[in-house]
Amino acid sequence: MLLSIDHGAKYIGLAIAPLQTRIATPYKTIQGENISLLFKDLQEIILKQKITKVIIGHPISLSGNSSEQTKRTEKFIKQCKKEFDLPIVIFDERFTSKMANNFSSNKENHAIAASIILQDYIDHQTFEHENI
Repeated sequence: MLLSIDHGAKYIGLAIAPLQTRIATPYKTIQGENISLLFKDLQEIILKQKITKVIIGHPISLSGNSSEQTKRTEKFIKQCKKEFDLPIVIFDERFTSKMANNFSSNKENHAIAASIILQDYIDHQTFEHENI
């Protein structure tokens, strides 16, 4: 099972995809402000869902520049690499928030964005004939 994370300043969107179907679905949105609680929640999800790889959206601007959110996400990625004994993949998430806003206008946007990131990752790997 794959897990995708859309890291926001306040909320963390999660999506999952079984390796068999390779179809991403929004899983849930969790609070991201309390770091220790966040990592406890993520550990429980990883165990419960039998996650084998984590894909984290990397927010880069259209011009390729870093933003404050990019820096926060990169710090989060470093923590994930310390906390989880799983492969961590960093994947470009440009446009995912805008696409998610077309489906919803609340905090669940993050879970929808995470599913878009995950499906893009899966489609890219399939197209490139790489192992997921």
